[in-house]
Amino acid sequence: MTVIERLSGSNAAAFRTGLVALLRDAVADGASVGFLHPVPEPDAIAYWEQVFADADAGRRLLIVARDGDRLLGSVQLSLPRQPNAAHRAEVEKLLVHTGSRRRGLGRALMLATEDAAAALGRHLLVLDTRAGDPAGRLYEQLGYVRAGVIPGYARASSGRLHGTAIYYHDLRHSDAHMLGESDARRRDLP
Repeated sequence: MTVIERLSGSNAAAFRTGLVALLRDAVADGASVGFLHPVPEPDAIAYWEQVFADADAGRRLLIVARDGDRLLGSVQLSLPRQPNAAHRAEVEKLLVHTGSRRRGLGRALMLATEDAAAALGRHLLVLDTRAGDPAGRLYEQLGYVRAGVIPGYARASSGRLHGTAIYYHDLRHSDAHMLGESDARRRDLP
């Protein structure tokens, strides 16, 4: 059974190996998440150690999808600390293992992220994704608005530059969150 849960930095360490494998799998499949293929394992470990530290310090939330001890996906919510940014957060690195895609996990992770953001009073969410990636359709289905595209923003492993699409979503304008019915948008997971 699939479980979606928020991890703290201390209990996230138990999932370090799975998170490293998840990141390396996503990048090997072409994901544009700040790394180039192949991701050296020490770099992936150092990255997740920083995420754990940020989670412990309250600067970031880490939400995962798992089936028992098997990690299926993850997403992060970065929480700006500036006084004028207390209403917003940035969704980062939505990752679903290639063997677990097309099962609604990306959607479930995003909905859990929105719920966590709303509970913290963070109603304006922003994110970016490579322009033209399938993830853009998911974000739009969830109510995210594409604000624009920055051309030549990120380099792929091939060396080619790709544009990035910037999205935002105001949870105050989402019927499900305004009514406290985010579960109504969820679908059962296997």
